[in-house]
Amino acid sequence: MGTSSRRTSTPVGNRATARRLRALGLLLICAACTAAPQVPPPPTSAVPSSPDGGGAGDLQVRLARRRIDHVVFIVKENRTFDHLFGLFPGADGATTGLTCDGTEVPLGRATYSGPGAGHSFSAGIVAINGGRMNCFDRVPDGARMQGYVQFRPEQIPNYWTYAERFVLADRFFSSSYGPTWVEHMWIMAAQSDRYTDNQRPLLGQAGDDGVLGGYCDDSSERVFSFPMLTPSEQQDVFDLEEAGNGPAVADRFIERWPCHDVRTLPDLLERREVSWRYYTTDSPYYQALKAIPHIRFGPMWRKVVDSSRFVPDVRAGHLPQVSWVIPPTPESDHPGYGHLCSGENWTVRTINALMQSPSWDRTAIVLTWDDFGGFYDHVPPPHLDIYGLGPRVPAIVISPWARAGSVYHETTEFSSVLRLIERVFELPALTQRDREADDLLRAFDFEQEPLPPLILKERECPA
Repeated sequence: MGTSSRRTSTPVGNRATARRLRALGLLLICAACTAAPQVPPPPTSAVPSSPDGGGAGDLQVRLARRRIDHVVFIVKENRTFDHLFGLFPGADGATTGLTCDGTEVPLGRATYSGPGAGHSFSAGIVAINGGRMNCFDRVPDGARMQGYVQFRPEQIPNYWTYAERFVLADRFFSSSYGPTWVEHMWIMAAQSDRYTDNQRPLLGQAGDDGVLGGYCDDSSERVFSFPMLTPSEQQDVFDLEEAGNGPAVADRFIERWPCHDVRTLPDLLERREVSWRYYTTDSPYYQALKAIPHIRFGPMWRKVVDSSRFVPDVRAGHLPQVSWVIPPTPESDHPGYGHLCSGENWTVRTINALMQSPSWDRTAIVLTWDDFGGFYDHVPPPHLDIYGLGPRVPAIVISPWARAGSVYHETTEFSSVLRLIERVFELPALTQRDREADDLLRAFDFEQEPLPPLILKERECPA
């Protein structure tokens, strides 16, 4: 759950630094809003549910091990479910949102290159507002209503086609309140090792050389983190989150050097001799493994490679059994850093390569987005612990064994993908989060006629 680390933290500014962060406008000065919670009607699942709400039964696990040899985890950037798929038939979507004063507003038409709003750890707490889902206008830049927009199907036709043909998950949440670097800890470790933020260069956290992303290579760098908290202190933080008081939670942060060993899924894969690669880019916010010293300075670092190698590896027949695939920033779908159409084309190019390879028949792809990016979503995330869950993000399960044209209504998160990998390859859990997570296996029908490849065309992107 992220609180199991035993590293002794050295405060380098703690509460005073957090207040300085707010003064710079990177955190929020916002009281909790009091509008009544918006509670969506319970969805009717299109996928069989287990009686206890947990993962798949033994038979489904045995079938998965016979049918799946490769799991590909594609992680894009900063979109919510309502923002991309709020209009999807049969899914729990919304076309209006609530503001912090209780006003209902329509979700306007999104633009391909439009910016999002604030999406820090503190901003996520404020936006969720104790489950009321009504303060997305109180995050940085939120007052301009930048987060209250959504795409129409014709704007994202290939994402929409994947969702129609395969399985769209409409209760898939980010593991943490945000932002990107923290979420990327969760996608490989099922915890964040208490970290709560990206590096903040305006606060000197980029270290003595001013260059972000050194992590274990630069002992002068810092990142915000929770200190080691007693159970009573954790309860206090939990209560502040229930009240939507993100700034008060940020006041608890300390600064730490982002270099500390925790157990990761690659460790378990190595021990089991399951092949893996982590395909990433040079963005400092994607470099979570660079903060794990036994990986950064050990032989496993050879398996952390540039994402440009993924398609050539697939075409050469070298697809690992487990792959994380992180796109270059301009094609990551990150608001304001690139064109969503270009990002969609990257996704099509990547998935086409998989579908055209001999590995397709035995592959499961999970495509998701790493945090909410300041965009509105109406479904309250379960409050599992002091890290989240964060706002809902889209996820699509793509495989010849995916239940064709269905919506998966079970509560899932990034740890669910790790649990899927653990169950397929007979690995233990890393933390309480992945141990208890739904494993996504009921999104598959391993006795159906396998679905054929769906080769899509890249689009000519509008200016």
